[in-house]
Amino acid sequence: MELISHTIPWPSRREHQPFVIAPIGDIQWTGKKGSTAVDLLKRHIDRCLELDAWFVGTGDYIDCFSPSNRQRMRAAALYDTAEDVIDDKVLELTHELYELFLKPTKGRWIGLCHGHHWAQLREGDTTDMRLCQMLDAKFLGTCAYIRLVFKFASSGFNSGFNVTLFVHHGCGGGIKMSAPLNKIENILPYWDADIFLLGHTTKQVAAPINRITPRWSGPHSPELIHRKIFMVGCGGFSKGYSLGAKQGSIPMGSYVEQRLLNPAILGAPIVKIRPAIRWERHGARRVGRQKSTWSPEITVEL
Repeated sequence: MELISHTIPWPSRREHQPFVIAPIGDIQWTGKKGSTAVDLLKRHIDRCLELDAWFVGTGDYIDCFSPSNRQRMRAAALYDTAEDVIDDKVLELTHELYELFLKPTKGRWIGLCHGHHWAQLREGDTTDMRLCQMLDAKFLGTCAYIRLVFKFASSGFNSGFNVTLFVHHGCGGGIKMSAPLNKIENILPYWDADIFLLGHTTKQVAAPINRITPRWSGPHSPELIHRKIFMVGCGGFSKGYSLGAKQGSIPMGSYVEQRLLNPAILGAPIVKIRPAIRWERHGARRVGRQKSTWSPEITVEL
């Protein structure tokens, strides 16, 4: 697990605009004849850039080898030349994904987690790690805590106000729309964050829960502090059903079509964070006698 912080100048020239997080994953790029919803992906990225968004990767950027595929590849004991050919092809897919879609987002990624579908290269790194190099992004491995620290631009010091993201690709099956929410609810007793981002099931869904804690000090104490926690399924861009799908020369759909699974929910959510501080006066009105309460407004657009 990785722990990283991302500092956000605030207030800024865009102080009236929310800070936007754009999780993107499950693109599963296999080439121009693949099942990726290319037009939708381009429109989504363009809109995120218009919103001055920062991106977070939730895995499965190219669709090459699953965990069992990688295990069988290692057991095959291929010649070096065969492994070189495979490396060239998976890196070609990675470069295509970058050049065709992700290049405009370079330098605007907080980090990328890996998913299930990636390739291990002969040099020891992976296709996901190479994609991170192209995007000037941090590779987050399996999962990560991301702390967004809001910094007062005028004074230059960290405010201490933050929003925490928990990011994971996800695992297991998920036919129903509630699948990612059920998975996140299962881990809520063990992990704490303001926003949980989960991919894998290609379900675009969000739900809040309230977490309540008592506060024993302050002018209105004792009181109950309500904190809203968001659970977010991050969708995807790989179509389960494609018109005229073939495998080789045989009319045959993907495993989604063959198993009569639900169509993928195409697209990705946009998370908007509007910083907000409530100031409370303690006793006499003078400097140093005010207490601030951090109460950001978080919304999820599906």
